[in-house]
Amino acid sequence: MSIKKLIVIADSHLGTIKGDVDQMIGFISSLDPQKSELLFLGDLFHIWAGPFKYRTSVVNSLMEALFSFRESGGISYMVAGNRDAFLPEKQQNEQNDLYPFSKIALEQLEIDLPGGKLIAVHGDTINSTDKQYLRWRALIRSKPFRWAFNLIPANRVKKILLILEENLKKTNTAFRKEFPEDEWQQFLESVYSSHSPDLLIAGHYHPASPIIDRYESMIGMIIPAWCGSFSYLEIDERLNIEFKQLYVG
Repeated sequence: MSIKKLIVIADSHLGTIKGDVDQMIGFISSLDPQKSELLFLGDLFHIWAGPFKYRTSVVNSLMEALFSFRESGGISYMVAGNRDAFLPEKQQNEQNDLYPFSKIALEQLEIDLPGGKLIAVHGDTINSTDKQYLRWRALIRSKPFRWAFNLIPANRVKKILLILEENLKKTNTAFRKEFPEDEWQQFLESVYSSHSPDLLIAGHYHPASPIIDRYESMIGMIIPAWCGSFSYLEIDERLNIEFKQLYVG
């Protein structure tokens, strides 16, 4: 695989601010599909149930922009976040008409670049001590949960997911007050021991500035969220990293 640059966007939470979907579409349209690839690190929308029958007009508009990017030769990837429900249960590695992404991963995505191996995760499993959240995560990704939601009228699914997410917020506030530094260090060690990547990137925590650490020969980083700051990351073929921010006039 050879690319000029990889554009990484974490936690865009689209649909929360008026015009935010149009801003994302404008940004995608500004990219040269021959020189850029896109990687979304989860929580693409504030809440999103992937199958077509659940899609809203704003979701469709972004999907159309990404399909246009693909048709022009561009490649995009998606790692599922905690707000992305019912995406394909196995990693998708081929293009299809339902999703514009070349690869979709529920847990982690590996990309081999000339400069080394990149692993991308959403980041919501870093804090292994937040047992309540991890149980909730396992529930919404389970086959029985998906089966049950298939019986519910599509227009009610988004409302139910929002209610579940709001209830979760009220019960795990202690785990969201500060970044779990110890668990992050353990996560770095675990990923390096299992996969030995050169670069590990994650989102989920919305830091004001990048959190960057090193474990052995691997660099690990938590990148700022797109939502609120329009921040993103550029990675070139040699794994050189540059943090950028979209100017919104």
